[in-house]
Amino acid sequence: MRLLLAITLLPLLALAQDEIPYTPEVDARTSYTAALQTAKTEKKHLYIQIGEPGCPACKRLYLFMAAHPAISDPMAQHFIPLHLAISRQNIPLFRAWDSPQLKHGVPVILILDPKGKILTTTPASFFTASAGEFSEPKIIEFLGQWAPKPPSPAPQPQP
Repeated sequence: MRLLLAITLLPLLALAQDEIPYTPEVDARTSYTAALQTAKTEKKHLYIQIGEPGCPACKRLYLFMAAHPAISDPMAQHFIPLHLAISRQNIPLFRAWDSPQLKHGVPVILILDPKGKILTTTPASFFTASAGEFSEPKIIEFLGQWAPKPPSPAPQPQP
């Protein structure tokens, strides 16, 4: 029975592995530069999630957010998502951001404005409700708090 269950679930686990966007071979600086340019063009903020391919919490957060339209819709509307893996070649960029993965562990979330200024650095534990389970309301509130604000209307001249 266990063997049958393992054989049945193996393709699903392989599919979930393929969906995880952390690729240590990818140069974070190149990806960051392209994402920042897109954020400027589209007037969005950059959502950066730093993690590792073998990190269970990194995988759970990514899959949780992708599976909940109440999260993925505002993410697509207000943010340019970028998932960066911890690797030797990416350490210089992470140092420029004050090494958030060392301070907070992984996954860690950074929100940057279109100019590259860090607005917040938040550990993924901030998104948990209890027993390590992620909370949809907490993530939605976080995204709403850090979404770009519409420009204020220009003051009207006094007659």
